[in-house]
Amino acid sequence: MQTIINLIVFILVLGVIILIHELGHFIAAKAFGVYCSEFSIGMGPSLWHSQKGETAYHIRALPIGGYVAMAGEVDQEENEEMKDVPFERTIKGIKTWKQVVVMSAGVFMNFVLAIVLLIGVYTFSASVSTNENIIGNVLEEGVAYQAGIEVGDEITQMTFPANGETFSISSMSDITAALRVENNHVEAAETEIEIGLMRDGAPQTVTLVALYDESREAFYLGIQPTARSLTLTESISYTFQDVAEMSTLIFQTLGRLITDSRNTISQLSGPAGIYQVTSQVTSQGDIATLIALVATLSINVGIFNLMPIPGLDGSQILFALVEKALGRPIPTRLRYYLQLAGLVLVFGLMIVVTIQDFSRIF
Repeated sequence: MQTIINLIVFILVLGVIILIHELGHFIAAKAFGVYCSEFSIGMGPSLWHSQKGETAYHIRALPIGGYVAMAGEVDQEENEEMKDVPFERTIKGIKTWKQVVVMSAGVFMNFVLAIVLLIGVYTFSASVSTNENIIGNVLEEGVAYQAGIEVGDEITQMTFPANGETFSISSMSDITAALRVENNHVEAAETEIEIGLMRDGAPQTVTLVALYDESREAFYLGIQPTARSLTLTESISYTFQDVAEMSTLIFQTLGRLITDSRNTISQLSGPAGIYQVTSQVTSQGDIATLIALVATLSINVGIFNLMPIPGLDGSQILFALVEKALGRPIPTRLRYYLQLAGLVLVFGLMIVVTIQDFSRIF
C-alpha cells in the first residue's frame, strides 16, 4: 500500500511542477496575443474539455503535467489546425523580447512555485533551524562539547593555526563554509581551530582539535543551529537565501557538466533517483519536508530548462536572439535537426543517470 502511495505522490509532485511550468508559458502567450489552440492539464485521453474562445481547455487522464499548443511552435504549413492563423499571432510573429518572455515564463513560474512553498513552510513550521551564528545545541560526542562550548554562545571568528586561515563569522552558513576543506585548505585527519565567541556579552577564545569528516568533506564540531519559529519577514528572507544558494549550486553543477562531465554525471539523479527520495520523504509522513522537496525540484526543473540545448526553453530563447541578430529566421530544416540532436542528448543523459540510479538503489 505504501508503494502505491509513494508512486501517486511522485506522479503528482512532478505533474504539479510541469503543469505550473506550462501554465507560465500559457499565461504569457495569451497576454501577448499568441494564438493558443489548447491548454491541457495532464496527458492522455481527455476526461473533460471546454471551449472558451479560441482555446480548448482539457483535463486528461494521466496526471503527469500538462501542455500548451501555441501557433508557430511547429511549421504552420504542416499544422492543419493552425495554418490559417495570422503570422502576427504566432510565437514567431511577436517581438523578440516578447518571445523571450513567453519562453522564460515557465522557468519564472517554477521559481514562483518554489518561493511560495518555501515561505509557507518557514512561516507555518513551529521550529525552524535558523542561520544565526548562535549555538542552539551542542552534541556530547562532538569536540565542541569537550572544549566547553555552550548553548547560546555566539561564534564570531574561526582561525586555523595550521596555515593561518581566518574567517569572520556572522551566520551558521559562515561556520559551515569555514569548516569545509575547499575553503580552509587544511588537508589533514585533524586540525586545531581557534574559535572566537561571545558568551554573556564577554568575548572568549576556545581552542579545540576537530576531526575531518570525509562524508562532509569538512571538519566536524558537533554543534547545531538555534531552532525557533520565524516571522513572515524572516521566512521571506530565508526563502530567497535558499533559492539563491540552490540556484548557484545547480548552475555550478551544470557548468561542471562541461568542464568535468565524467565525475559530474555520476552525481546526477534521474526519475528513479527522484522517486526514491520522494518515497523516503513520503514514507516518513513529513509534509514540510515533502513541500520543501517540491520547491527544490521545481527550481531544478526551471534551471535545467534554461540550458541552451535544442528542445529546451533555453534554446528557444537563444534561437529568438540569434534570429534577431541575423535579421532573418533560422532555416526550418536546420532548426529541426538541432532540436532532434538536442532531444537525443537529453534522452541520452536521462538514460545514463537512470542506469546510475538503479545501480545505487539495487
